[in-house]
Amino acid sequence: VRLGFRAPRLVLGMDASLFRRVEFPADVQPGPLAPLAAVAAERLQAAKQKVTVFEATTAGLIQAALQAVPGASSYTTCGAVTYSARQASALLGADLSAPRPADGEAYRQSKSAWTQMLARRMRKAIGATWCVCESGACGPTFNYPDVSSGFTSIFVSGPIERGITVESPHNKREENMWAFTKLALDLLAECVAEASALPATDSADAGAGEATETFAALDDRYGGVEVAVSADTLASPSAPSSAQFGRELARALEDWRARGKQGVWLKVPDSHAHFVGPAIALGFQFHHALPGYVQLTRWMPEGLPSPLPNYGFTQIGVGGVVVNTKGEVLMVKERVSPLPMFQGQWKLPGGLADPGEDFAATVAREVREETGVVGTLEGLVSLRHSHGFRFGQGDIYVLVRLRADADIIKIDPHELSDAQWMSRENIQAALVPSADYKGSMEGLVSPNNWKMICNALDGSLIEGTTMPNSRGGPPSMLYIGQDGGNKKRR
Repeated sequence: VRLGFRAPRLVLGMDASLFRRVEFPADVQPGPLAPLAAVAAERLQAAKQKVTVFEATTAGLIQAALQAVPGASSYTTCGAVTYSARQASALLGADLSAPRPADGEAYRQSKSAWTQMLARRMRKAIGATWCVCESGACGPTFNYPDVSSGFTSIFVSGPIERGITVESPHNKREENMWAFTKLALDLLAECVAEASALPATDSADAGAGEATETFAALDDRYGGVEVAVSADTLASPSAPSSAQFGRELARALEDWRARGKQGVWLKVPDSHAHFVGPAIALGFQFHHALPGYVQLTRWMPEGLPSPLPNYGFTQIGVGGVVVNTKGEVLMVKERVSPLPMFQGQWKLPGGLADPGEDFAATVAREVREETGVVGTLEGLVSLRHSHGFRFGQGDIYVLVRLRADADIIKIDPHELSDAQWMSRENIQAALVPSADYKGSMEGLVSPNNWKMICNALDGSLIEGTTMPNSRGGPPSMLYIGQDGGNKKRR
């Protein structure tokens, strides 16, 4: 007989609204197992659904009762007795233990958070339609002085979710175990019946077809979780609904929060872009997007600033001081300059680095594509770091000196309007009249370009050497400054 709804005190990571308190069934005594599970077994068989059980205080009686009913293989699957959260980590796939509660009341409340979290986690892990999770204390002795009688929390996760709490009037261990078993099986039967009464569309949308999880989660090394759409979901001919994904993600967030997880990284392929809306509604934020997927993040701790690293916010541009056998420098005019004020100026060839491309490779490629000139690396000249470029990015401009293999120029008309070999004297003659010059740049050279050219022609170079890449893959480049002609490292 139910006493009516009474939500337990809110515990971090627990949806307390799904719990109600029930009365202890004093008429249950140790005896045959099958009658305890008869109704639940009949309803599971009729619905063609399977259940997994993770129990503690009842010590396997729930699973045993289900298996005592003929035909149990059609509706039961594996389960476990998790009498110690920490020691059960090998079975559960993670250490889900929590700090010791401060008192008996907190101890009781922790059981509700535990059963809800574990039922949701293991239902997805096992792939069952339902998961029953039970945990409490039966007696005759207890770990807290303000607990003197048995109690338990029971949670059923599936197409619908319900939880109950119950306190025994006594500390008789075996009687409490049997009574708690009866309550768990009755709650399971109730949930199966309630789910089967839903309209077919509502039942499917509520999770009847959610035995296969829509995403896979992996704990990372920093106390967070990396989440990706599961292989089964990607292979499915029909994508799960956004509502189903949202429900599963909401439950998982409660699980991760209860386990003390902090940063969550969610990767959504473009084929399942409809998952992004529910994720945003659950507090995720865009991190970055690339062809094929979007990456979102959520920082779980409230009131603490997020230390999750931003996506790359600095672009790398490379310019080339290409010198021929006459000591002339290759200068170009862009067909369209990035800013109108620079249109028509003479400048150094170059462009933005591609992912995975070294400085020297970038400038050699850009010079070859724009002018047809092939050059050999002589060294790095300088670095310039600026901010406020496109999309709010910073910009690192790397100046590289190349020795031209030949003087023949063949410009790309899509990139350039002109390209010439220019002597140092001609470049200096084209320098803008003054530092505060505001007129047309047509045919002129900016002070910054002139300064960089002089550094390249007169200054020492930064030499690059290869070194093993600690992450694997292509070697890394190490650039070390040299002291003039003495080549002494500094």
